[in-house]
Amino acid sequence: MQYDGPGLTRKDIRKPLALLCLSLLLLSPAGLAQDPYSREPRDHADPAEPPQAPQAVGKPGTDPNPNPETLADNDSEDSCDWLLEGQPIQEKSREFFRGMACHSFRWFDSMWGDRYDFDEDSVNGLVTLGGEYSEYYDFDSRFRFRVRAPLPNLSSRWDLILGRVDEQAYISDTESHDRLVADPVLLDRDEEPEWLLGLGHRGKARKSGWDYSLGVRLRVPPRPFVKAQYYYNVIFSEKTDLHLRQTFFWRSQEGFGTTSRGDLAYRINDADVLRWEGFMRFSEETEGTDWYLSQIWYHQFTGDNAFSLRSFARGATSAPVELREFGLKFIWRRPLTRDWLYLSVGPTVSWPRERIEEQRELSLGVLAWIEIEFGNWRY
Repeated sequence: MQYDGPGLTRKDIRKPLALLCLSLLLLSPAGLAQDPYSREPRDHADPAEPPQAPQAVGKPGTDPNPNPETLADNDSEDSCDWLLEGQPIQEKSREFFRGMACHSFRWFDSMWGDRYDFDEDSVNGLVTLGGEYSEYYDFDSRFRFRVRAPLPNLSSRWDLILGRVDEQAYISDTESHDRLVADPVLLDRDEEPEWLLGLGHRGKARKSGWDYSLGVRLRVPPRPFVKAQYYYNVIFSEKTDLHLRQTFFWRSQEGFGTTSRGDLAYRINDADVLRWEGFMRFSEETEGTDWYLSQIWYHQFTGDNAFSLRSFARGATSAPVELREFGLKFIWRRPLTRDWLYLSVGPTVSWPRERIEEQRELSLGVLAWIEIEFGNWRY
């Protein structure tokens, strides 16, 4: 029996598929390609030291905290401006998102004090464009946009958060934070993406601590949310590390809830890494406890390509169907003409069952998306 939840017909998917194909054609295969494993994994639970706080706008020898009305007279070059003239399509796309976010965040921060300049590494963002199709769940288009930037007028550790994300997965910490070759959505298949605006406080880069965030869904009616997360990181050896997180959250639609999460990674050699992740989520809205388990094998080729093979299972205790899906996902990922532009493609195979009256059957699928990073994205 076919699942009749949120899905799209063939006619509905023509536009996003055409957009994805056009994007691939516009991106030349030549250019800078770097090893996708050349940078450390960026995990929100164990953030690196934040970039240096933005400096107040002004030329040397002038007032370091100028009046916003005289900003244009004191600064000949604005680092937030779009630098589009004469640039390739890749740089134009990246600069458009960066400039838009930079101007918006600086305007918000100026409401609380002086007007500061944001350099190119202070405003961090990730744009994802693509989709995933499966025989059971149909087509799920994927346009995700997430930005963070410091707010120097409040504190160097307070960030403004703006993004189009899977609301429930983001708030409850059931997303994949290791994006090296990983699927960004793990549990909430039916969750519709929403625009969220919020404030987040990052703890110092250390073994354990607390992170906080609060915000609102940007639509009518607005839905506020609050989230507190305690993280604990253990490095057993040069090859093995463990990340534990306990997240407490509240949102107006779902009520209170909590998520327990663990991620264990083991580096076999320079080319292969094994990772196990699992979490349990309980809230006033869930039937029992939602759970997810997976094992991922990452492999890097000699050149600039890498892949991941994920085996997974997900379900919910006390639900009519406790085991909702299990299967495999293969994702091939490589830099596409730039070291901040990535292409991910691959097949999927799973055995889903959402309803008690259904028979569990094989469901084949395929996924493809492009990711654009700007700034010093590490979340």
